[in-house]
Amino acid sequence: MKRPIVIWLLLAAGAAFAAERPADFAYGVTLEVDGKEALYEVTLPAATYRGVVRADLADVRVFNGAGEVVPHAWRPRRTAGTEAVASVALTLFPLKAEAGASLDGISIQVRRGPGGRSSVDVTSTSAGARKGAEQRTVGYFVDLTALDRALRAIEFEWQPVPDGFAGKLRVDASDDLGSWRTLVAAAPLVNLEVAGQRLQQKRVELPQHKVKYLRLSWLPQGTGAASPELVSASGEPVEKTVEAVREWAQAEPAKGEKPGEYLFDLRGRHPVDRVRLHLPEPNTVTQVELLARDKSEQPWRPFGRGVAYRLRRDGNEITSPELSVGVTTGRYWLLRVDQRGGGVGSGAPKLEAGWVPHTLVFAARGEPPFQLAYGNRDAKPAGYAIETLIPGYRDAGGSQIRAARTGPQQTTNVSSARALEQQELGGESRLKEAIDWKRWSLWGALVLGVLILGGMAWRLMRQLDAGANASSSKSPGKPE
Repeated sequence: MKRPIVIWLLLAAGAAFAAERPADFAYGVTLEVDGKEALYEVTLPAATYRGVVRADLADVRVFNGAGEVVPHAWRPRRTAGTEAVASVALTLFPLKAEAGASLDGISIQVRRGPGGRSSVDVTSTSAGARKGAEQRTVGYFVDLTALDRALRAIEFEWQPVPDGFAGKLRVDASDDLGSWRTLVAAAPLVNLEVAGQRLQQKRVELPQHKVKYLRLSWLPQGTGAASPELVSASGEPVEKTVEAVREWAQAEPAKGEKPGEYLFDLRGRHPVDRVRLHLPEPNTVTQVELLARDKSEQPWRPFGRGVAYRLRRDGNEITSPELSVGVTTGRYWLLRVDQRGGGVGSGAPKLEAGWVPHTLVFAARGEPPFQLAYGNRDAKPAGYAIETLIPGYRDAGGSQIRAARTGPQQTTNVSSARALEQQELGGESRLKEAIDWKRWSLWGALVLGVLILGGMAWRLMRQLDAGANASSSKSPGKPE
């Protein structure tokens, strides 16, 4: 009797720890690769988020043509990036005044022509200013009103100076041409040549604040030292923040328990960080609150609030911007609309959720076709850290990955794999709670052991009772 029980336990344990197969997962997507690289990456299709069981994507695998699991890792997600902006040419307007006049004694006025061109009028307001007196350049004026970004630096060019120079430039800023504040007190500019070596410093770093006007002036130098004449300048704008491309899923509303409440089911575990609200009627303005949860029995958690509007103006519609909600994988959403002012009017709002999809990198080990499989409630985390899959990984925001190698550094290309249509593998049954054979085997063994011990105890008691009865039947009778 004991041998069949042991065999049954071993079979159950073996089934629990057997190697994973594509059929262990509910759905799959074939990945097209060109077969030229060792590493490929694929952006997760929206269907993946609707098919996974775990929000951390631990039930995602990549299989090769032989049905073997291949190593994979997740690239860090970037919800926003930066983009360099081309340098812009700046016009330098010389500020001229007679000897001894200060910059603070100069009045500046800007006039704009029909084509947006600027002209600058400079008037000396210093006491003792004389008409017709010889004037010299005491500084420069820069109009930045046409720029939509702040400057991070300015690079200058100047007239050649025979013996070179080393000076310091002061940079002041203003928004009204009346009051000026110092941005850079003494920026060194250098053009020297010593023993055939040239030392140049043409760049002035600026605080990254948006200003309308700049005023430049040389700080006084030693006796006889002449400052060069600036002939041109180019400004380097601050980098532009670029939002990552998002995918969007729209959900239809259902009425909630209270007036002004609307329920939405995204039918998946998308990493949502933006929400668009589409109001049913124009000329609507209302306050809203967004809540989410992963399961219907969980309490609602707030993720954002704001003002939603849809207004008509000059034949066009102006709608409220996207609401930022952090990052949540909640499937169910609740929209609460302030009922003051009539809420959203007749009809119901629609919700559109946006997310930055994950990017999976896998090693193309074995033969194609490769397959992305997902949806297995029993699956455990199997992904590597990106630095483990690719030692020395450095994300440059593109498809190039630099790997650490002994000797000269080499680059490893990561090619893109194309995801085809979703297909069913193991089906919906893989998403349901599976029988934990290991746990039930242990419980079964425990119950069986208790029954065996109980049977042994009962048998022992029967033997003891039988022995007692036999002893009493053989004993002599009592005297009368």
